[in-house]
Parts: sequence; C-alpha cells; structure tokens
Amino acid sequence: MAELEQDTANKNSAMQKFSADEMIMREGEKCDAMYKILSGSVAIYMRYGEKDEHIVGIYSKPRCFGELNIFSDQPCIYTAVAYDDVLLMRITKDSVEKFIVNYPRNAVDIMTSMAQSFHLMQKNVELLLDDIYDKDHTNKKRTAELRDKIMQYSIRGQSLDRFW
Repeated sequence: MAELEQDTANKNSAMQKFSADEMIMREGEKCDAMYKILSGSVAIYMRYGEKDEHIVGIYSKPRCFGELNIFSDQPCIYTAVAYDDVLLMRITKDSVEKFIVNYPRNAVDIMTSMAQSFHLMQKNVELLLDDIYDKDHTNKKRTAELRDKIMQYSIRGQSLDRFW
C-alpha cells in the first residue's frame, strides 16, 4: 500500500499486530470485522484445536479474510491464527463501504478472497460427496438424499449448485 494510502487507511481503520500463534478470530463466534493482511501470514483452520482440526490455508499479503462475517452477519466459519508476526488492517462493518470507496482496489481484493472462499467451499463439498458415495455403496437412495440436501444448502438464497 502506498504511504499516503496507508496513512489515510490508518485514520479509517485500526491497524493490529499479532504475534505468531495468536488467535485473531474463532470459528463459531460473532466477528464484526474483516482483515486485510499488510505483512506476515495467517493460518486458517476449521475445527481448530479439535481432534479433527483441518488447516484450510495460509494467507499472506494482500489477502483479506473475515469478509463473509461482516457481509452475512453470521458467526465465523473458521478460526484465524497468526502464522508468524502479522500486521493487519481491521475493517468493521461500519467502515467497509468507506474503505472500498476510498480504495477501489481493495474491493477487488475482497471479491478475490470471497471467490477463493467459494471455490474452496465447492471443493470441500465435492470431497464430502465423494466420501458419502464411497462409504455408502449399499444404500444409494440414502446417499442421493444426502447429496440433494447438501446441494440445497443456501447461501443468502443461492443454492450451491449454482456455483458448480
């Protein structure tokens, strides 16, 4: 980010530093902000700290995360943990519109992050469906019913099959 752009962004958004292994947001909890990575890296987990913990990815500059939370008013769908020392720009729901208007390039970064999240979600659903089919050879009707239920899962009124 250019110095002038960063100075103005500082006035509109909070800069936050996290040390390696510090939790930034927790899956299942309400989060009223999204973050843009300015330096360092952030690890994204599903079921963090549980037996079946799964690392979704490690994000770095200029990736955004948490955008789904502020645009949907839903709890966090993953846990974000500082992978190393990280500097983040914290953007609240109240400041996101100004953030985008002042720096249109950030709108592209947000949309890119959301598109990557949807793509990852699609891949995870495909793996889940493959697992269901592999484990349930004997009950094809029940497997088809489960597949149909997964396909009907709605994201703001849009079914997943629209993204496939």
